[in-house]
Amino acid sequence: MRPHPFRPLTDPEYAFLLPHLLARTGRPPANLRRTLDATFWIACSTAPWKDLPEEYGRPDTASRQLRRWARSGQMDHLLALVAARKPEDEILNALAWRLCRAWRRISRVVGLKSLMQAKNSGLRAALPAEPRWLPDPALSKITHLLVAKSLKSALTQPPGTFSTLAALMRSAGGNRRRWRLK
Repeated sequence: MRPHPFRPLTDPEYAFLLPHLLARTGRPPANLRRTLDATFWIACSTAPWKDLPEEYGRPDTASRQLRRWARSGQMDHLLALVAARKPEDEILNALAWRLCRAWRRISRVVGLKSLMQAKNSGLRAALPAEPRWLPDPALSKITHLLVAKSLKSALTQPPGTFSTLAALMRSAGGNRRRWRLK
């Protein structure tokens, strides 16, 4: 997926997003289209929320709405649609990069399950870091089993076993310091 410069939503794109974002309960923003344009402006830039142009409303309003969509699972749903899109899905293909980048902005808000969904979908534009810096639950389970097995015979373990297992545990948890949003 290649980057796109920002452009406001077209009518067909807005019509596509509308049922997906209003499907759940909760108070919608006063001007949903402006809020979506604000979200995509931020997603397409590397600027902080405070640099949002005035015509897109207040930065805290758009940021809060994006977090609400993240917590309700609506952004996960949109990311799943992007992951399952077909080449003939013109509207979804036009929105794909912007939706991935918007999801990336809320990657610290979503839970581990959502983060792993994005990682496993292969949508690198949605990830806040290289996949190796993200948590790896499978490695964590394996390492826990190895630690439990090693502790049963701790006195017979070769030197360095537990420091190696500790390094594996740290690796399994990912490294948030390496996460970036640019």
